[in-house]
Amino acid sequence: MKWKIILFILTLNVVFSACEEQDIPLFTTDDTGIYFQRVSSYRGTTEYYADTISYSFVSSSAMLQDTVLQATVRTMGKVADYDRPFKVVVNQEGTTAVEGVHYELDLDSIIMPAGTSTAFVRVRFFRTKDMMEKAVRLALQLEDNEYFKCYLSEYKNTNVYEVEGKIISGNLFAFSLSEMYTEPSYWSMFGGNFFGGWTAKKYIVVNSVCGLTLEDWDDAGLTGAKVSYGRFGFFAAAVQKYLQEQADAGTPELDSDGGYMQLAPSYSVDYSLYE
Repeated sequence: MKWKIILFILTLNVVFSACEEQDIPLFTTDDTGIYFQRVSSYRGTTEYYADTISYSFVSSSAMLQDTVLQATVRTMGKVADYDRPFKVVVNQEGTTAVEGVHYELDLDSIIMPAGTSTAFVRVRFFRTKDMMEKAVRLALQLEDNEYFKCYLSEYKNTNVYEVEGKIISGNLFAFSLSEMYTEPSYWSMFGGNFFGGWTAKKYIVVNSVCGLTLEDWDDAGLTGAKVSYGRFGFFAAAVQKYLQEQADAGTPELDSDGGYMQLAPSYSVDYSLYE
């Protein structure tokens, strides 16, 4: 029995010694850290983060010409009782978007408000025709300044240690904007007899004139659906009327190939004014 007591005492000494010698890293610097952190989804109490956001104008109203998206910025360290500017620049290597054409952004007045640890970098993106051919990308990068340091260059994309995840950037955040359409199957089957060949630009005009959405085309042919074969004649007549009015007014609609937008022969538009 005596040897068991001695062994127990020795074990405790080893444990206590290990605890005393363990170096636990703490964020003790007076500098405040700053990083991007967008919550992309939740699963119960588990949060998932992303360092990108993708947006498509495909499901937007034809009247929508711009949208505002934001990158969430968080801090680690002390919260101050005064506003603190932080520094964000455009990362040119990861950017294809052109300022003033695809987006507008004021980077000179962004701040971390007093008493908070979260701020937002808001960007206004414009709906441009080239987004129908390819996505445009804007990459933002955090940099050190007198108030904040970029200590967290990367981290796992979840708040739960045991959950598997991928490594994302804490200093870089990217926006991807597009408007790339695919031909609806119902147009492929029946639409050509009324609207002619499908193009992305013609699709947008048809939807705008007829008040149709992507979801309407997804439901095409179903009972009570807005898009049906029986209504195609009415839709085509309305689009033909619109295109003719535009042509007569000297502002003809151009199709994806740069030519004048035309429908099926039964609903043709007269562009003789431009011959």
